[in-house]
Amino acid sequence: MRNQEKLYDLLDTLRAGVETAGTLALGTLGLACQGAERLAGGVKLRYEAARVEGEMDEKLMEAGEMVYATHTGSPTESEELLEKLREIDALKAQLAGLNETLGRRPEAPACPGCGEAVGEGDHFCRSCGEKLD
Repeated sequence: MRNQEKLYDLLDTLRAGVETAGTLALGTLGLACQGAERLAGGVKLRYEAARVEGEMDEKLMEAGEMVYATHTGSPTESEELLEKLREIDALKAQLAGLNETLGRRPEAPACPGCGEAVGEGDHFCRSCGEKLD
């Protein structure tokens, strides 16, 4: 009888250990799933940002072609060009929102004269001297 009690005690201890191991395994699996979901979400956001950026580049090229056509004597309707510019503005705003969600910093301000980066609070470009205000 005493051996049987030891066997039952041993089985109870084993059952408790298995339950604990199962609980730990489920917790680990849950954490792994959460990490995978966050990673997949980040990939989706980066893909969407790249898609919007590509679409914005296409619209910019179309607007440039319209401006060039006007320069070469085939005027573009100003309303058509204005609509294209509005589409670009909307895409730019969408991209800024995606970049903010991704934690990306906005582009540093650049000098309108030479394109070099300028610091916040600068009144003149340190590279070419262009007035920035």
